Amino acid sequence: MEMPVLILLTTQILLPAFFLVWLWLPRPADRLGWTMRVFYGACYLAFVSVIGRWDFLSSTLAIALPVAFIACAALSFLRVHNRPWNTSTSLFRTHGFTAAMAVFFLALTARALSGYGYQETAVNLAFPFGPGTYYIGQGGSTTSINHHHTDQSQRFALDIVALNAFGARASGLMPKNLADYVVYDREVKSPCTGVAISTHDGVENNRISQTNTEEPAGNYIILACGTARIMLAHFEKGSIAVTGGEIVTQGQSLGRVGNSGNSSEPHLHMHAYVGGTIDYNAGEGVPMTFDDRFLVRGSTVTIP
Repeated sequence: MEMPVLILLTTQILLPAFFLVWLWLPRPADRLGWTMRVFYGACYLAFVSVIGRWDFLSSTLAIALPVAFIACAALSFLRVHNRPWNTSTSLFRTHGFTAAMAVFFLALTARALSGYGYQETAVNLAFPFGPGTYYIGQGGSTTSINHHHTDQSQRFALDIVALNAFGARASGLMPKNLADYVVYDREVKSPCTGVAISTHDGVENNRISQTNTEEPAGNYIILACGTARIMLAHFEKGSIAVTGGEIVTQGQSLGRVGNSGNSSEPHLHMHAYVGGTIDYNAGEGVPMTFDDRFLVRGSTVTIP
């Protein structure tokens, strides 16, 4: 089993399952012990709900697991409601570690949630896909939920995948066939009206889990929309439907999602910047909104 899959299953399945079981077994000696278990479990589930990539399993789990935890916590209280509040002679020895770990995960959650907003002026765009349900794998204004945030021009970049009926991005955890990924070969539409100031095509798709760091954007298009430049990357080879200098209109077909460049699996990379030209590593990244909505990791978008 590959390490990313093992980490995923541990953090998003095994540990949540542990906290659910821990509410019941072993039976808490007192109500304070039960309270500390609930506090620790709630802090961890809040953390993993915010930072987890739930599209690997099912986006519905991000809601289902916290709901299940709340229900189990309420039911488990019936087993301890007649017990004394505290029977421990040393609170620090009995509950210190649990409290410290709970606060640790609470702090990590707060840091991730700080990436749900922005102070810069945003560029409002149309979502670049047609009908379907889409998931933001990377997005937000902190590195906790967006690994692009350390890059000056990509600070508010998005990685977008599509979801199937089960809320997963692919048929399986890490399928090797590109066609098993829902977003693969899906049409990408222009998010704005402007000019295609730069395009690049001819880069082959990568195999799953492999990347091309020599041509990180792969096949890409850069649009000039007002004062902002919009970069869309990792297109399928031969699918780009516009040329440099061409005027494009919002909703116009640009190409199809592939797995070219520094991409380990099919997705659309998108970021906006100002102050640069055709060099997508130059300029200053700016937030993007879609119907005035700022998207972050875990956001879903449904286009009817």
